[in-house]
Amino acid sequence: MQLDRTHVVVRLRTLSEIGDLALIMIRRYPGSLLIGFTAGAVVWAILNAALLGWIPLREAAYGLNDEEAIGEITRYMFWMAVLVLLQAPAAGVLTTLYLGQAVFEQRPTWKSVFKEAKRQFPRWFWVLGVKRLAIPTMILLIVRWGQPLSGFWDAFIPICLLLFVAIARSSRPFVPEIILLEQCPLRSKSDLEITLARRSKSLHGPMASDLGGRFLAVSFVLLVLLVSVLYSLVFVRGITLGNWRIMDLFTLLVFVPFALWSVAAVSVLVRLLNYLDTRIRLEGWEVELAVRAEALREFGQPTGLAIGPSQANADVNPAESSKSLKTSNSSKASTTSNPAASKPATTNPATTNPATSEASGSPASPVTKAAHPTRAAETPK
Repeated sequence: MQLDRTHVVVRLRTLSEIGDLALIMIRRYPGSLLIGFTAGAVVWAILNAALLGWIPLREAAYGLNDEEAIGEITRYMFWMAVLVLLQAPAAGVLTTLYLGQAVFEQRPTWKSVFKEAKRQFPRWFWVLGVKRLAIPTMILLIVRWGQPLSGFWDAFIPICLLLFVAIARSSRPFVPEIILLEQCPLRSKSDLEITLARRSKSLHGPMASDLGGRFLAVSFVLLVLLVSVLYSLVFVRGITLGNWRIMDLFTLLVFVPFALWSVAAVSVLVRLLNYLDTRIRLEGWEVELAVRAEALREFGQPTGLAIGPSQANADVNPAESSKSLKTSNSSKASTTSNPAASKPATTNPATTNPATSEASGSPASPVTKAAHPTRAAETPK
């Protein structure tokens, strides 16, 4: 694996270029969605059908055209959309891991992807499943199973959940990448270790306004894509089978969840590309990859995860910073008070050992030339 020869060009991109690259990635790595996202979403989709499927099934027995049935169907579609929005990051774990490796490897193996997802299961399930309210919302729907329509439980609560999703996704969108790719721990006893909270603050804080604007733009595009996919499915069925009914049982149980999960898969891919672009803007990730690759070629020593954050990007502990500053000031004062000690020692050029000078990294040692990173093609190879 050569860090400066990626299968995606590491450079700054606009939002429209990220969308264009997402389409190219879908064509280049169709298995990341057809296999990875399907495997991650199928369990959630089955659970959603078990939690909400009783609503259209019950209303279909009495007809789907009366006013009461329309209210229940609206309730069903509203809750289904909320569940998919909450579950999408957890369902996209395999896709995120696969594409994160595909940036540096030609064809990652699904065996390694599933193994890595299993190894990190407690961490990502707790954050993406529990703390992001996917599991608590499902528990609420279990309690509400079979209950009649309620303005508080079926209108106010879903709206509050949508607001929570909007705030979380616009202010902290890259939490899945930080957990899965950078593998930051959730908590640590050491102040020097980069935890999830510290990393999220350093990555999202400087880009807060830009991330909010991108969230609104991407949400609008995905909403249009959702309507397009749903009506395309209805249109294809109407052409082939002559059935043009929009509100029937098959549409509600199959077409609506399929359209929601299809758009959710695209959102996972766009989020990953947006994450890479954010790291380039804040941390100069392309330069970091070039330096790590050169160090690996020159010294043959690993320099850490290519996708992970460097320690220089972490927040500095204020107590340690002030302590080091006091130590530096005291050393300067002692050096100034003793002029004889601060006088540099003279060396005899004839007795200087070049080998010793090169090994110690003194000015006499040759400077290692920096290799310019090899640019990949604009599209993935």
